[in-house]
Amino acid sequence: MSDRVLTPSPIPVRRILERADLELSVAAGESGLDRVIIRAEINRPALELSGFFDKWQPERVQILGSGEIAFIETRLAQGDRSVMNNLDRIFGSHPPCVVVTNDAEIPKEIFDLAERHKLSVFRTKHHSTSFTKRLWDHLNVELSPYVVKRGVLMDIFNVGVLITGPSSIGKSECALDLLAKGHTFVADDLILIRASQFSHLQGTGKAPVPYHMEVRGIGIIDISRMYGPRAVRLFKNVDMVANLEDWDAGKEYERLGMESKTTKILGVEVPLYNLPVKPGRNIGTIVEVAVLDKKLKQTGVYMAREFDEKLIQIMRKAEGH
Repeated sequence: MSDRVLTPSPIPVRRILERADLELSVAAGESGLDRVIIRAEINRPALELSGFFDKWQPERVQILGSGEIAFIETRLAQGDRSVMNNLDRIFGSHPPCVVVTNDAEIPKEIFDLAERHKLSVFRTKHHSTSFTKRLWDHLNVELSPYVVKRGVLMDIFNVGVLITGPSSIGKSECALDLLAKGHTFVADDLILIRASQFSHLQGTGKAPVPYHMEVRGIGIIDISRMYGPRAVRLFKNVDMVANLEDWDAGKEYERLGMESKTTKILGVEVPLYNLPVKPGRNIGTIVEVAVLDKKLKQTGVYMAREFDEKLIQIMRKAEGH
């Protein structure tokens, strides 16, 4: 059964104020903080300021950089009121918000329009290009479709590993073993996964309180307090899936590793390792080995193929070829 792809809720404008790296402050229009952002794309309304609205997309966050502010100030100084008409049309089209970059001085007319249209105007010291990239990175993740998977997400050797499998198979026990080996915990049980603009999968916990894990026989434990702040992180790319399954004596399991398996999450292919579980197998160590195998394959090293080639060479020598 394929995963149910979910549509994210719109983002309240006030949420981008919480992103410390954007360094935003409210310059005007606090009453507009409850508007919502529904698209990750961002617009610099240079053409619209000159009166061209044929391709106008008001649902985007609007950026006024040094060039746009200089254009507005020059037209106002020349007594050209058409720029005010264009600004009024921009502000009155209900965009989510306006951001003035480069810590530029904001003309009084913009303050007046912001209050009249109840539109939030932010100021940031970042240059337009830098700010646009930062905001795009945030919005693209938060507004991307997502899936929710059951499992444990770990950072192992800087590889994001989603450990999956049926209930009671030992996912939590495997995660605890990996924590004891010095690896990092991201989330347990419900894992929210989104696809970024670069086809990277980013995972985080869906629970309202992060870094907690259920261990049967003990209960809920707080990983951050038990293992320390260095043992946890809030987000991690999902780079591979380690699927635990009950050992089936009648099933043929991969013994050479000649074929690489993958699975798709939100249309993105990631390596898949199916790992049978039975008493006596140290699953934490086996997951570590799977991660190292994946990292080697990324560098072009396929150990199974090399083993096969060496074995063929030995057989040929034995046959006198």
